[in-house]
Amino acid sequence: MTTHIRLFISSDVNFIESLIPRFSEFDLPAWRQKEEIDNANLASLKKAMEMPGPDSAIFIAEDEAGKRAGFLHLQIQTDYFNGSKVAYISDIAVDSSFEGQGVGRTLLDKAEDWAREQGCSLLTLYVFSNNSRARKVYEKLGFKEEVTKYVKPLSQKE
Repeated sequence: MTTHIRLFISSDVNFIESLIPRFSEFDLPAWRQKEEIDNANLASLKKAMEMPGPDSAIFIAEDEAGKRAGFLHLQIQTDYFNGSKVAYISDIAVDSSFEGQGVGRTLLDKAEDWAREQGCSLLTLYVFSNNSRARKVYEKLGFKEEVTKYVKPLSQKE
């Protein structure tokens, strides 16, 4: 399949919102609920679509017929350790009907190209440790683990 990448336009909003559940389609940690993850991602993406920042971009992947297959949301950030400019993959999702057809790889290639165009030294992202499907894709494409976040759920003391 040939995938074409283009910039987001306002008529893509419903498509992007339809992919929000893709961000929680794996075994979530016991202290996380699907609804909270979906709601947080929806709110963040709505803001990005309504008020795009100068240091961000949203791209849409389409097949040869123009059917939307996935999207990518990128942001410029500052590296915590050395202050350099880095690109951050805030969101990336592929419609399940296009899974395994190279759409994710094409979107990640676009992320690299965009990051280089912006003069970034790194391309970063976060992924849940239990999201093995996504982690395999990222690792196959050259991403490496850098920092591991540990979480300890706390009960309220009486």
